[in-house]
Amino acid sequence: MKKLSILLMLIIAIGVLTAINFDPELFYSKTIIACFTKTAIPNLDGVVNFDVQDGIVSTGMSSFDQLAKELHIVDMKQMHPYVKVPEWNDNGIYLQNHYRLYLESDDNMDKAVELLSKDPNLVYAEFEGINRPKYVTNDPMLDLQYAHTLVHSFEAWDYTLGSHDVLVAITDSGVKWNHPDLRANIWINPAESPGMTIDWNAGTISGGNGVDAGEGGNKVDDLVGWDFYNNDNNPMQNFAANDHGTHVAGCAGAVGDNEIGVVGTCPNVSILCCKGSSNTSPSTGVSYAYDQVKYAGEIGADIINASWGSVGSGTYPNSIVNYVTALGALVVTAAGNENTEHNASYQDYPADCTNALCVAAVAQGDVKASFSDYGSTIDICAPGAAILSTIITGDGYAAYDGTSMASPVAAGVAALVKSLNPNLTPVELMQRLMATADNIDSLNPDYVGLLGAGRINAYTATMYDKIPNMQIEDYILEEISGDDDGVANPGEVIKLRIALSNCIDPITGLGWLQAENVTVTMRCHYPGVTIIDSVATFGTMHAGTTLLNNNQPFKFQTVSTLPSEPIPFQFYVQANQDNQYPYNKALPIDISLSLNQAGWPFYSGAATNSTPLLIDMDDDGQKEVVFVGADGNIEVLHKDGLTSYPGFPVQTSSVIIGSIAMGNINNDSNREFVACLQNNQVICFNDLGEVKWNNASGGTLRNGPVIFRPNAASELKVACVTQNGILNIFNGDGSNFTNFPVTVTGAYLAPPAIGDLNNDGYMDIVMIALNGSLNAISSQNGQSLPGFPVSLTGGGSQNAICIANLDSDPEPEILVASSSGGYLYGVNHNGSVLFQKNIGTQIKTSPVVVDVNNDNIKEIVLIANNGNIYIMDGMGVDLPNTPIGINTAVECTPVIARFDGGNNAGIIFGDSSGKLHSVRIDGTESPNFPIEIGGILKVSPTLADIDGDNDLEIAFPTNSGLSIIDVKRGAQALLWPNYLGGFGRTCNAYQPTPVVDPQLPALETVLYEAYPNPFNPETTISFNLSSPNLTELYIYNQKGQKVKTLFSGNLESGNHKFVWNGQDDNGNSVSSGLYFYRMKSGKYSSTKKMILMK
Repeated sequence: MKKLSILLMLIIAIGVLTAINFDPELFYSKTIIACFTKTAIPNLDGVVNFDVQDGIVSTGMSSFDQLAKELHIVDMKQMHPYVKVPEWNDNGIYLQNHYRLYLESDDNMDKAVELLSKDPNLVYAEFEGINRPKYVTNDPMLDLQYAHTLVHSFEAWDYTLGSHDVLVAITDSGVKWNHPDLRANIWINPAESPGMTIDWNAGTISGGNGVDAGEGGNKVDDLVGWDFYNNDNNPMQNFAANDHGTHVAGCAGAVGDNEIGVVGTCPNVSILCCKGSSNTSPSTGVSYAYDQVKYAGEIGADIINASWGSVGSGTYPNSIVNYVTALGALVVTAAGNENTEHNASYQDYPADCTNALCVAAVAQGDVKASFSDYGSTIDICAPGAAILSTIITGDGYAAYDGTSMASPVAAGVAALVKSLNPNLTPVELMQRLMATADNIDSLNPDYVGLLGAGRINAYTATMYDKIPNMQIEDYILEEISGDDDGVANPGEVIKLRIALSNCIDPITGLGWLQAENVTVTMRCHYPGVTIIDSVATFGTMHAGTTLLNNNQPFKFQTVSTLPSEPIPFQFYVQANQDNQYPYNKALPIDISLSLNQAGWPFYSGAATNSTPLLIDMDDDGQKEVVFVGADGNIEVLHKDGLTSYPGFPVQTSSVIIGSIAMGNINNDSNREFVACLQNNQVICFNDLGEVKWNNASGGTLRNGPVIFRPNAASELKVACVTQNGILNIFNGDGSNFTNFPVTVTGAYLAPPAIGDLNNDGYMDIVMIALNGSLNAISSQNGQSLPGFPVSLTGGGSQNAICIANLDSDPEPEILVASSSGGYLYGVNHNGSVLFQKNIGTQIKTSPVVVDVNNDNIKEIVLIANNGNIYIMDGMGVDLPNTPIGINTAVECTPVIARFDGGNNAGIIFGDSSGKLHSVRIDGTESPNFPIEIGGILKVSPTLADIDGDNDLEIAFPTNSGLSIIDVKRGAQALLWPNYLGGFGRTCNAYQPTPVVDPQLPALETVLYEAYPNPFNPETTISFNLSSPNLTELYIYNQKGQKVKTLFSGNLESGNHKFVWNGQDDNGNSVSSGLYFYRMKSGKYSSTKKMILMK
């Protein structure tokens, strides 16, 4: 809940302020206010002749100068050079004798105040408080009033809550003016009040002399307004069905800060009540409506709300509206609730009157309310759907829909503006409201030009010509000291520059007031963050100016174990301190440090189901990254993420299925890579990018290949299995291995696993079918092993199986996690079942076997689809305090490393919410984890030290490419470092997306962030197109003027990049500042910001 404003008042105490200690949240950094005595400064101007010697202030006052040296006072500045009556003083305190003393640091602030307060040259010394909005509204239903957030009431209330000098007339069905949430704002006619009495509880008026006081309106004893329906002086409406006017009154002027109910857009205002409906029967309309408007204008209303209307020709309505406009009243009207366009064929009055402010309704999100009228005669919009306000029944509250609600919301904003600008004419007031509205055309593409100037903005309307509008557009982080990779990481000293703007509206060009003597103080109390340099000055900033603090960057340091989440910083901006409205505003910014490896992530524009390989291809001590690109081609990049390895990318004829396996399968000097393709071919290529062979698999491929050695004397072979059970084994030259292929009964989506089950010296190929048939085929002869196949009653699996030794005998066991059945099986080498564990939910990952707690006993690790992490002994029994839940769906088989300095390994995996986890057996996450990546992380990571700096890197596919996280500590042990446990993919094979046929998702049309940004002299703008289309890419300045056409024409689908060199269409260099780039292609349109620095 945004809070209303009142200034934080600091108690000025003469002498030592022992009770108040320095707090950077409350007081300005390195700043002390001190008042010199009249003896110390005998002149009336308050001038101290001082200089700075060796960086320390010297005034000639010996005791003060001694303190200046001790406390490191580096500068001082007179606070009030001009005082109208310089002789005036408050018990010896002269305004012109006040100085700001600037210290070198915050280290001795408490000591400085204590010592300076005792100096005989000073009357007192104290901290300078940060004055910021602190008014806490106590209207309990404020949280339910979304309209105030939408129209920026809270920001406007920081400067004005309105004024009872502003009179708003509610011309309507009558108002229950004794409603507890309206009473304090009901207008009392000063001309009629003598001798008259109001019984607020009863809602009655008594007294009066029966004579019009002559104040206007020609009504007798009209103390709070007039009942036009009954022609008397009490406009009270008590009939519940006729509470329209009561609700309208609350929208505009329900009392603020009275500990009850709601608050109107103008919390302090005078409400003139007019009644045009029966008090005993439901009304079908508002009677004497234009009489009410005329009366309100004559009585002196500043704003007249008319939440009613009808179709017609408009001559009379215009004459009434023009009359009261001439008297000084702005008429604010409801557009209508017929979802009808106002045009030459349809008019509604008084909404369409020339001098009336016609208000249409929007709902939350600034989208046109479904019921609201629209058209070229609409002037402005305001929230009008589900508006909570006052009603008659029980002096209560209800949420109503209608432009009848939008109109008084706007009327209340008009009253706020009028309170600060009492001399505005009705036309000037209407023009100001429209000129300061927020354009909402992009949110209402079907109503462009039909919703007026946009949605009303209370803050801009009240303050745009009184204060600047400072915003932080962007920030730049730079490593000062750390690992020298150029990326600002946790654990480093970091330089921070902000792009501070005195904003103008990019569409209307509306500029706010010039900001002078701009100072920004940075604060952060996030654990692990230490501020080093906190203050930067920006000088004078005209509207539309964007500046970076290049010469005075902020500096801070963080601990290396900082959680991977945005860090909340506060930037306190001061400007125009000598103006009527000094500008003091806190700008909160969440700053994210990066754990990305320098040069990464790599954006390919789409996801892949293939985990990467991290290999030192050229033996230079730094690893290359082998991965599948968005188009299915095989990329190999150096550690910088920019430079391709010679011979790559390799063009494939189809999308790659599963992950790539690697091994030297022909015993030459080159590594070979093998991949399965969606066109059912198996492709082999070497590390020079040369395709060595391309074989048909004989069936549909749904998983990746495995590279293994059938026996100790054999060369490496390639195995893969098709969906229809054809098990291929290829020699290094692509020919079939002896006795293969063989056909195995069943349907297979998971890749085979390799292990010598019977210790005969020959590897066996183990496969799990969807029907639960577990097969083990000898590589020696292509025959099933004794005891196989085994039928698993809990169902088959799309997950890869794991082969490991779970018991005390020398033969390995087989772990199978059934997909939909939710069972984990341990199967002996002879086909007998060692254990069967009911997990109780779907399993979409594969089991892994490692020693997770460094006790020399390996555990089984399995993550269920519901996010429960099971850690079990060799018989499937849960270890104490497990399973561990993360409460998010998981389809990513983990990799495991010990890298936190202790015995507990990190189980590293991604989840469906886009977080990368490293969970330990004690239930905690490793420092820095979880890391927010975004998208859905399904594919297993790969672990290695890529750049030779002894830090652990984690590489993993994302929805848009490949990311690499640089963990700022080394790994003690890589226990399960990559997909299937090794480059040959033999130990743990799994299908990371087992439910559907793995394929690349369709390319999406999207505009990316410019890089670099900020930039000088040029930046690259890239985007994806999902299909061929007419495409436009334009550059705009802050005024919304097009300065450059980067491209306009037809483009094919795919990724496209364009470079802007900071020049306009005429070849002239543009000035530094904020620019917008917009890309349109078909129905897609997106606009982003960038900053040109010079």
